[in-house]
Amino acid sequence: MEKNRIQYIDIARGIAIICIILGHLGIFQINRIVFTFHVPIFFFITGFFTNTNLTTKEFIKHKIKTLIFPYIFTCLMIILLATLKHGIFIDKESAIQTFTEWTYAAIYGAGDSYSYPFYIKAIGALWFLLATFWGSIFLRIILNIKNGLGTRISIVLILFITGYWSRNLFWFPFSIQAGCCATLFLYFGYLLHISKKQIQQLPIEIKAVGTIFALLVWIDFIKNFQSFWLVHCDIGRGIIDIFGCICGCYIVTLISWYIGQHTYIISKILSFLGKYSLFILCIHNTELNILPWQKIAQKLIVYGMPEYCQIYFIIIGKLTLIITCTIICSRCNIIRKIFCMHPIEKKKQYERN
Repeated sequence: MEKNRIQYIDIARGIAIICIILGHLGIFQINRIVFTFHVPIFFFITGFFTNTNLTTKEFIKHKIKTLIFPYIFTCLMIILLATLKHGIFIDKESAIQTFTEWTYAAIYGAGDSYSYPFYIKAIGALWFLLATFWGSIFLRIILNIKNGLGTRISIVLILFITGYWSRNLFWFPFSIQAGCCATLFLYFGYLLHISKKQIQQLPIEIKAVGTIFALLVWIDFIKNFQSFWLVHCDIGRGIIDIFGCICGCYIVTLISWYIGQHTYIISKILSFLGKYSLFILCIHNTELNILPWQKIAQKLIVYGMPEYCQIYFIIIGKLTLIITCTIICSRCNIIRKIFCMHPIEKKKQYERN
């Protein structure tokens, strides 16, 4: 599998994971761009590569290994580090409360905090792993329906509507509603996979016009962005924004292909980030909840750093930490096993004749 990776897909993942990190800075002018595609493109790619050769039981086991195990491991790390942080820098009582809150957050698996009908702390970006798990399972079960295109589409729409409609009533645990909405994007990715040969055979003129049209639709989506928070099943303007999202994902994929064809260093960096995007997401979620970037930046401002440099410090600091941790941890076979990466091949030693 490692040897058969598609470079421009990894580049697209790399771009998307950087945008997820930037999207958590809370800057609207950034969010209005990155939120139009950064999470959905992962759903599209997952749907595109959905394995229909495995039985449903085998498929579920595979998804538990690749999504749920990393989720559990990362939650344990957050609970441990957050508890130690409060125990060392505050007091024992605060550490116990932190342990309890993060444990409940990990079990509930909500991407955002909710206060009704009871308070539950957000687990953060890890909601994506749970939503992808549920969406993938739903899609795989739907694909078992043979010769029933209308039935498949109907079930996908029912799941999407259920997730979207029920979000204002009560947020269920394990981000299952987000998984219902994710099924739609996963299904679009699957449809793209089964129709890729027909798309490739289209005349160049049609492809060019389609690309220009998609770009204009995406730009309009960015310009008129209101909200598109899949963590809440918030689809903004509905069908219009879903179409804009599809166009945005297509343009980003096209840009990724161009980068892979015409650059070397940038493509290598983005390919690396894309290859380890799931691991990077878990590291990012950990540092996001443990490290007080704003407080660190404020202290540096006191010591003479220009205030306008604060955002640049945070971005560079986050990316440096995340990439460094990824490079180090990606060399560890225990971590690779937990995150279902291929083990590092040992170099063969040749004896001298």
